[in-house]
Amino acid sequence: MANKPLPVARSKVSIGGATAAWTEVAAAADTYVVIGRIRNIGGFGDTYQEITVDEVNDGRTRKAKGTANAGNMELVCSRDADDAGQIALIAAAESQEAFNFKVELPNGDGTDQVYYVSALVMSQNLGLGGPNDTQTITFNLSLNEAPIEAAP
Repeated sequence: MANKPLPVARSKVSIGGATAAWTEVAAAADTYVVIGRIRNIGGFGDTYQEITVDEVNDGRTRKAKGTANAGNMELVCSRDADDAGQIALIAAAESQEAFNFKVELPNGDGTDQVYYVSALVMSQNLGLGGPNDTQTITFNLSLNEAPIEAAP
């Protein structure tokens, strides 16, 4: 698969239930609903806070890694009031709970790489535009735990 680009097309994002325990076994055992009509899937992954200490005696700034933040993931969808996944996301946006999500990315060989993320649904924003645009709904997911890359 060397030098073969991996397209995002045919990727899937699904929403599960509220996160109870954050393990691969628990996440994999959840029941998921595919979110339909996704236009764009935002990235995700840990970013570490930089800790700095300025030391006088040698004029150097020393650095260390602090806490990890799994970031935010934005899902932009064509608005579909009948899509079960979008309906679940709208309900999750009204909840104080974090929810399980399953992200399936094509490997280019007929298999998918699966990631599990736990996230709060922080917003649901309608996108309108002009007369030649279509309606969108954008969900901002705030990841609470380190993403889990499922074993193939």
